[in-house]
Amino acid sequence: METEIFKFKLTGRTFVIIDWANVYGWFSDPNSDTYLGWEVDPQKLFSYLKSYSDIIDIRFYYGVESDKPKSVAFQEEIKSYGYNSINKELKWVPAVLETTAHFKSIIQRLFNVLDNVKSTNSDLSNRLYELSKKVERLPKISIDNNKTAFQVTNEEQLKEIYNAIEGLDNDLKKLNIDIGELQEKLKEPVRRRKCDFDVEISRDIYNNLENFETLIIFSGDGDYAALAEDLIVKGKKVIVVFAPGHKGKEYENFKVGLFLCSAKKLKQFIAK
Repeated sequence: METEIFKFKLTGRTFVIIDWANVYGWFSDPNSDTYLGWEVDPQKLFSYLKSYSDIIDIRFYYGVESDKPKSVAFQEEIKSYGYNSINKELKWVPAVLETTAHFKSIIQRLFNVLDNVKSTNSDLSNRLYELSKKVERLPKISIDNNKTAFQVTNEEQLKEIYNAIEGLDNDLKKLNIDIGELQEKLKEPVRRRKCDFDVEISRDIYNNLENFETLIIFSGDGDYAALAEDLIVKGKKVIVVFAPGHKGKEYENFKVGLFLCSAKKLKQFIAK
C-alpha cells in the first residue's frame, strides 16, 4: 500500500513563524529523554515551506553572538536561504541555581541526597575506625591444651587489612570534602543563554493580521497558547508544529481552530 505524503491543509494566505531556539531544542541534546532523533535542516525546511503557494511569509527568529564566527556564519546562511530573518544579540544572564524557581526544588533534593551521603560516609568512617582498633587488639598468640604456643594471626595479613581499612577511611573522608565543595559550587551563580522572541513574534503577528488567514508556528512552547487562542477567536486558523515531549500542556484544552502537527510527519522533507 502506498504511503500517503503529508501535506499541510492551509486556508488562504499563510504566515509562518519559526522560533529557532525552540526548534533547536528538539535535537540539541542526544541524551535528553525528549531528543527528536534527527536534526532539522533550515535550508530544507525553507524549501519545503516554499512548495506551498499559499505561504506568503516565512520568518526565522534566532539569537546571534556577534563575537562567535560560527554564529555570524549561521546568520548569513539563514539570509541566503531566503528567510525573512529576524535576529538579536544573544545574552548570557546570571542565575543562582539554588534560588532560581525552575531549579530550586531539584537543587534542594540534590542537596538532601548529598547530605545523606555525607552522613552515611561519616558513619562508615567511624565504624571502620572501630574495626581497625579491634583488629589491632586481636591476640597474636594462643596457648593450646598442651601448653604449646603458636601464632594464629599472620602479622603481614593484619597489616594488609589495617592498611585497606585506613585507605577506605581516607577515601570516605575525601568524598565528604568533594561533596561539600560541590554543594558550595551549586550555590554560585551560573550564566545561561537568553534570547526570547515572544514579544517580537506576537508583535509581528498582530501587525500582519490583515495579511493572513492561517498561521503556522514552529514551536511547542505553551507561552504561545494564549496568542493562538486569541487568533482563533479572530477567525484565524492556527497550526502548531512541535516535537514529541516539546508541546506545552496549555494546548490540551483547545476544542476548535487549533491543529497540532508532530515534526515527525515532516521528517522526510526537513531532516538533515
